[in-house]
Amino acid sequence: MSWPELLPPSLVILAGLIGILLLSVTTKDVQNPPRSKFGIVLDAGPSRTALFIYRWPASKENDTGVVSDYSSCAEPGPGIHHYAGSPEQAGSSLKPCLSQAMKEIPTQQHGQTPVYLGATDSTRLSTLTSPAVSDSLLAAVSSALKLFPFDFRGAEILSPPQQAVFGWVTVNYLLENFIKYGWSGQWSRSRKGTVGVMTVGDASTQVTFKIKERSIAPENEVTLRLFGQAHRVYTHQAPCYGRDQLRRRLLLKAIQDHGYVRTVSHPCWPLSYSRDVPFGSVHAGPCSANNIPLRAVTSEDVFHVTGSSNSSACRKLMGSLFNSSLFCNFSQCSPNGVFQPNRARLCVCSSALYWTEELLPGPSGLKMKPAPDLGQAVDSLCGMSLEELSKMSQASPDRLADHCSVSTFLYHLRARGFLFDWDSSGQTTFQERVGNTSAGWTLGYMLNLTNAIPEEKPSSLKGIEYGVWPLLFILFVLLLTGSFTRIAYRVMAKDDGQD
Repeated sequence: MSWPELLPPSLVILAGLIGILLLSVTTKDVQNPPRSKFGIVLDAGPSRTALFIYRWPASKENDTGVVSDYSSCAEPGPGIHHYAGSPEQAGSSLKPCLSQAMKEIPTQQHGQTPVYLGATDSTRLSTLTSPAVSDSLLAAVSSALKLFPFDFRGAEILSPPQQAVFGWVTVNYLLENFIKYGWSGQWSRSRKGTVGVMTVGDASTQVTFKIKERSIAPENEVTLRLFGQAHRVYTHQAPCYGRDQLRRRLLLKAIQDHGYVRTVSHPCWPLSYSRDVPFGSVHAGPCSANNIPLRAVTSEDVFHVTGSSNSSACRKLMGSLFNSSLFCNFSQCSPNGVFQPNRARLCVCSSALYWTEELLPGPSGLKMKPAPDLGQAVDSLCGMSLEELSKMSQASPDRLADHCSVSTFLYHLRARGFLFDWDSSGQTTFQERVGNTSAGWTLGYMLNLTNAIPEEKPSSLKGIEYGVWPLLFILFVLLLTGSFTRIAYRVMAKDDGQD
């Protein structure tokens, strides 16, 4: 075979070898973006039930998912405890938001999406008076949740420690105190340290913070593992010291102090504000059950309560509700019975306290005021009439009427050294939300749940660098062109020979 005849196949072989070499040298494994996973948490609160959909990459960071908000929905009806007389309606009230969740989560992932319902303050209090009603409500909502194609993980009444600890996880996660996203595009362990969290709910107040050593009350401790780190968390609840329960107890105490006469002056309410209050609305429930009327009063009796804007009397009235031993059931206490942990930052998570703190006169922002300034600010706020308060806020009159009570509650917490050393150092902040996310317990629950959900490793593909792709394309075009040219030449040469 002559050299001209060997040249074309030699070029084809050379081109093939060059292509194989380029593919071998420049090819690398490229991971596909991790598939997203979803989870649903329903927060059955006192006024309504809210549904939250969370999403995280199937690949996790040290066994914990990097969870983010995906969507939310508020049920149109009231809280589930309002359906005590017809529990089946409590289950039906959840269906609109669950139907919306079905549309927003990909159909192929419905069976892998965990759904959980946690009932909080009001339902928790109802278990103390009528546990059978609470059980029937939970059974009804459980039946409703099981009708949907999600992975049902349970419906229960959250204990105060559970709610507080999950809230602590939420706040510290959103503040990037566990992990943070660096400039390198990778998640890394944060060095900021955690903050303590005080959550003021409708029925109780909880304080939660991380401790290094075991305390003298291990029943109030919870150990969590998040993003590869272990956290020993201490939590304490003050029942009946939530916003709604304090308001009821203040009203009841004012009525009692006036000897149950039908016209009552309330020092914590602003001037020119009044309301008719049925006695049953303030005396019902376990927080007021021990306050037996000194005279015959029925739940149907109505009292006409008017505001007097009397700050000193409001302080005295609020102080009568504080049990001096209530807030010191902790690992460290000062000689005067006040808890004194090591200095720590504190985030107070409550919409009621946040908006009240914003109204307190003086230098504001979200920093706790020094003790003298706080007392002066409370006196100024509690001395305002309803008209003066209305000029400062667009809130409803009923909400404005509670601002003095809430600010006086803050004052007593500060004056009694409740848990943390609040001073002018700016270590205490008031936040309703962290970023664009609610500082509630639901996100913390989902973060903890991801530890138990198996991780999915992302799939990978073989890829080449972009600069090599044009070379390979040209090489294979030339190879195919040369092959077809050679075949055509041989066919034509054969035909000429036959002629």
